[in-house]
Amino acid sequence: MDTETKIFNVDDERVSNFIFSISKEEDKEILELKETAIKMQVPIIRDETKAFIKYTMHLLKPKKILELGTAIAYSTLVIYKETKDYIEKLVTVENYPIRIKEAKKNISKYFDKNKIKLVEQDIDDFLRNNENDEKYDFIFLDAAKGQYIVWLPYIKQLMKKNSVLIADNIFKDGEILESRFLIDKRDRTIHKRMREFLYTIMHDEDFNTQIFNLGDGLSVSIKK
Repeated sequence: MDTETKIFNVDDERVSNFIFSISKEEDKEILELKETAIKMQVPIIRDETKAFIKYTMHLLKPKKILELGTAIAYSTLVIYKETKDYIEKLVTVENYPIRIKEAKKNISKYFDKNKIKLVEQDIDDFLRNNENDEKYDFIFLDAAKGQYIVWLPYIKQLMKKNSVLIADNIFKDGEILESRFLIDKRDRTIHKRMREFLYTIMHDEDFNTQIFNLGDGLSVSIKK
Protein backbone atom coordinates (compact mmCIF):
# COMPACT_ATOMS: atom_id res chain seq x y z
CA MET A 1 0.00 0.00 0.00
CA ASP A 2 1.41 3.37 -1.05
CA THR A 3 1.98 5.94 1.64
CA GLU A 4 0.71 9.36 0.73
CA THR A 5 3.16 12.14 1.52
CA LYS A 6 1.73 15.56 2.26
CA ILE A 7 3.84 18.64 1.72
CA PHE A 8 2.88 21.76 3.62
CA ASN A 9 4.09 25.20 2.64
CA VAL A 10 4.21 27.35 5.76
CA ASP A 11 5.12 31.01 5.49
CA ASP A 12 7.17 32.81 8.11
CA GLU A 13 4.27 34.90 9.38
CA ARG A 14 2.14 31.83 10.11
CA VAL A 15 5.04 30.22 11.96
CA SER A 16 5.59 33.37 14.03
CA ASN A 17 1.91 33.73 14.84
CA PHE A 18 1.71 30.11 15.98
CA ILE A 19 4.80 30.39 18.18
CA PHE A 20 3.58 33.56 19.87
CA SER A 21 0.10 32.08 20.33
CA ILE A 22 1.54 29.38 22.60
CA SER A 23 4.17 31.56 24.31
CA LYS A 24 3.75 32.78 27.85
CA GLU A 25 2.54 36.31 28.45
CA GLU A 26 4.99 39.13 27.91
CA ASP A 27 6.35 41.22 30.76
CA LYS A 28 3.92 44.08 31.47
CA GLU A 29 6.61 46.76 31.50
CA ILE A 30 7.97 45.62 28.13
CA LEU A 31 4.46 45.66 26.69
CA GLU A 32 3.90 49.13 28.12
CA LEU A 33 7.07 50.46 26.54
CA LYS A 34 6.23 48.77 23.24
CA GLU A 35 2.89 50.60 23.18
CA THR A 36 4.73 53.86 23.83
CA ALA A 37 7.07 53.22 20.91
CA ILE A 38 4.16 52.47 18.60
CA LYS A 39 2.38 55.68 19.61
CA MET A 40 5.57 57.68 19.07
CA GLN A 41 6.25 55.86 15.76
CA VAL A 42 9.71 54.87 16.94
CA PRO A 43 11.12 51.74 15.25
CA ILE A 44 11.84 48.95 17.74
CA ILE A 45 13.09 45.39 17.50
CA ARG A 46 10.57 42.90 16.16
CA ASP A 47 9.02 40.21 18.35
CA GLU A 48 11.11 37.43 16.79
CA THR A 49 14.27 39.42 17.45
CA LYS A 50 13.16 40.10 21.00
CA ALA A 51 12.60 36.40 21.66
CA PHE A 52 16.00 35.54 20.19
CA ILE A 53 17.81 38.12 22.31
CA LYS A 54 16.08 36.97 25.49
CA TYR A 55 17.06 33.37 24.80
CA THR A 56 20.62 34.44 23.95
CA MET A 57 20.90 36.28 27.25
CA HIS A 58 19.91 33.11 29.11
CA LEU A 59 22.62 31.17 27.30
CA LEU A 60 25.42 33.71 27.53
CA LYS A 61 24.74 35.40 30.87
CA PRO A 62 26.85 38.43 29.87
CA LYS A 63 28.09 40.67 32.65
CA LYS A 64 29.18 43.64 30.55
CA ILE A 65 26.83 44.71 27.78
CA LEU A 66 27.03 47.45 25.14
CA GLU A 67 24.07 48.59 23.07
CA LEU A 68 24.69 50.85 20.07
CA GLY A 69 21.40 52.62 19.36
CA THR A 70 19.16 53.19 22.39
CA ALA A 71 16.16 54.93 20.79
CA ILE A 72 13.64 55.04 23.67
CA ALA A 73 15.32 52.10 25.49
CA TYR A 74 12.90 49.34 24.41
CA SER A 75 15.54 46.78 23.38
CA THR A 76 17.58 48.02 26.34
CA LEU A 77 14.74 47.00 28.63
CA VAL A 78 14.42 43.60 26.96
CA ILE A 79 18.12 42.95 27.58
CA TYR A 80 18.01 44.36 31.10
CA LYS A 81 15.02 42.26 32.18
CA GLU A 82 16.90 39.07 31.30
CA THR A 83 20.23 40.06 32.86
CA LYS A 84 19.50 42.37 35.80
CA ASP A 85 20.28 39.74 38.44
CA TYR A 86 23.89 39.34 37.38
CA ILE A 87 25.07 42.11 35.05
CA GLU A 88 27.81 44.48 36.17
CA LYS A 89 26.96 47.19 33.65
CA LEU A 90 24.80 47.92 30.64
CA VAL A 91 26.06 50.81 28.49
CA THR A 92 23.75 52.17 25.80
CA VAL A 93 24.60 54.91 23.29
CA GLU A 94 22.25 57.42 21.63
CA ASN A 95 22.68 60.90 20.16
CA TYR A 96 19.20 61.92 18.97
CA PRO A 97 17.97 64.52 21.52
CA ILE A 98 14.25 63.68 21.32
CA ARG A 99 14.94 59.99 21.86
CA ILE A 100 17.47 60.69 24.60
CA LYS A 101 14.81 62.62 26.49
CA GLU A 102 12.36 59.71 26.24
CA ALA A 103 15.06 57.13 27.03
CA LYS A 104 16.00 59.00 30.20
CA LYS A 105 12.38 58.98 31.31
CA ASN A 106 12.07 55.26 30.67
CA ILE A 107 15.38 54.43 32.31
CA SER A 108 14.29 56.33 35.41
CA LYS A 109 11.03 54.38 35.43
CA TYR A 110 12.14 50.83 34.63
CA PHE A 111 15.85 50.43 35.43
CA ASP A 112 18.25 50.20 38.34
CA LYS A 113 20.35 53.30 37.65
CA ASN A 114 23.40 51.69 39.22
CA LYS A 115 23.54 49.10 36.45
CA ILE A 116 22.84 51.19 33.37
CA LYS A 117 24.70 54.06 31.74
CA LEU A 118 23.16 56.12 28.93
CA VAL A 119 25.89 57.72 26.85
CA GLU A 120 24.63 60.84 25.06
CA GLN A 121 27.02 60.74 22.15
CA ASP A 122 27.24 59.98 18.47
CA ILE A 123 28.07 56.29 18.07
CA ASP A 124 30.89 57.06 15.66
CA ASP A 125 32.52 59.39 18.19
CA PHE A 126 31.97 56.90 21.01
CA LEU A 127 33.68 54.10 19.11
CA ARG A 128 36.55 56.14 17.67
CA ASN A 129 37.38 57.90 20.91
CA ASN A 130 37.17 54.98 23.29
CA GLU A 131 40.09 55.74 25.58
CA ASN A 132 39.89 52.86 28.04
CA ASP A 133 40.45 49.15 27.65
CA GLU A 134 36.86 48.19 28.43
CA LYS A 135 35.78 44.93 26.84
CA TYR A 136 32.19 43.72 26.57
CA ASP A 137 30.72 40.24 26.71
CA PHE A 138 27.79 41.16 24.48
CA ILE A 139 27.22 43.97 21.95
CA PHE A 140 23.90 44.74 20.30
CA LEU A 141 24.12 46.87 17.16
CA ASP A 142 20.91 48.52 16.01
CA ALA A 143 21.65 51.93 14.54
CA ALA A 144 22.47 53.53 11.16
CA LYS A 145 22.69 50.57 8.78
CA GLY A 146 25.11 52.27 6.39
CA GLN A 147 27.61 52.64 9.24
CA TYR A 148 27.83 48.98 10.27
CA ILE A 149 30.83 48.32 8.01
CA VAL A 150 32.51 51.56 9.16
CA TRP A 151 32.08 50.73 12.84
CA LEU A 152 33.02 47.05 12.65
CA PRO A 153 36.81 47.46 13.28
CA TYR A 154 36.12 49.61 16.35
CA ILE A 155 33.46 47.23 17.68
CA LYS A 156 35.89 44.37 17.23
CA GLN A 157 38.37 46.11 19.53
CA LEU A 158 35.74 46.18 22.28
CA MET A 159 35.28 42.41 22.15
CA LYS A 160 37.27 39.76 23.98
CA LYS A 161 37.43 36.06 23.27
CA ASN A 162 33.93 34.54 23.14
CA SER A 163 32.23 37.95 23.12
CA VAL A 164 29.09 38.04 20.98
CA LEU A 165 27.96 40.71 18.53
CA ILE A 166 24.38 40.76 17.24
CA ALA A 167 23.60 43.16 14.39
CA ASP A 168 19.92 43.84 13.71
CA ASN A 169 17.96 44.79 10.57
CA ILE A 170 20.60 43.41 8.22
CA PHE A 171 17.99 42.72 5.50
CA LYS A 172 16.59 46.27 5.68
CA ASP A 173 13.02 45.17 4.97
CA GLY A 174 14.26 42.84 2.23
CA GLU A 175 16.10 45.49 0.21
CA ILE A 176 19.50 43.88 0.82
CA LEU A 177 18.31 40.73 -0.95
CA GLU A 178 17.53 42.66 -4.13
CA SER A 179 19.82 43.73 -6.95
CA ARG A 180 21.20 47.22 -6.41
CA PHE A 181 19.59 48.25 -9.70
CA LEU A 182 16.15 47.60 -8.22
CA ILE A 183 16.88 49.89 -5.25
CA ASP A 184 16.17 53.62 -5.24
CA LYS A 185 19.35 55.54 -5.99
CA ARG A 186 19.20 57.29 -2.63
CA ASP A 187 19.37 53.89 -0.85
CA ARG A 188 22.10 52.28 -2.95
CA THR A 189 24.94 53.39 -0.67
CA ILE A 190 23.30 51.70 2.33
CA HIS A 191 22.60 48.62 0.19
CA LYS A 192 26.27 48.42 -0.87
CA ARG A 193 27.61 49.02 2.62
CA MET A 194 25.35 46.48 4.31
CA ARG A 195 26.28 43.81 1.78
CA GLU A 196 29.93 44.68 2.38
CA PHE A 197 29.40 44.40 6.14
CA LEU A 198 27.79 40.98 5.82
CA TYR A 199 30.47 39.66 3.47
CA THR A 200 33.25 41.03 5.69
CA ILE A 201 31.91 39.67 8.95
CA MET A 202 31.13 36.27 7.41
CA HIS A 203 34.71 35.96 6.10
CA ASP A 204 36.59 37.52 9.01
CA GLU A 205 38.82 34.81 10.51
CA ASP A 206 38.46 36.38 13.95
CA PHE A 207 34.72 35.72 13.99
CA ASN A 208 32.40 32.77 13.78
CA THR A 209 29.32 34.34 12.18
CA GLN A 210 25.88 33.05 11.28
CA ILE A 211 22.98 34.91 9.69
CA PHE A 212 19.44 34.25 10.90
CA ASN A 213 16.19 34.94 9.07
CA LEU A 214 14.49 36.38 12.14
CA GLY A 215 12.65 39.69 12.27
CA ASP A 216 14.42 41.86 9.71
CA GLY A 217 17.49 39.64 9.75
CA LEU A 218 20.23 39.16 12.36
CA SER A 219 23.91 38.44 12.14
CA VAL A 220 25.41 36.75 15.20
CA SER A 221 29.18 36.81 15.53
CA ILE A 222 31.32 35.14 18.18
CA LYS A 223 34.84 36.50 18.65
CA LYS A 224 37.37 33.68 18.44
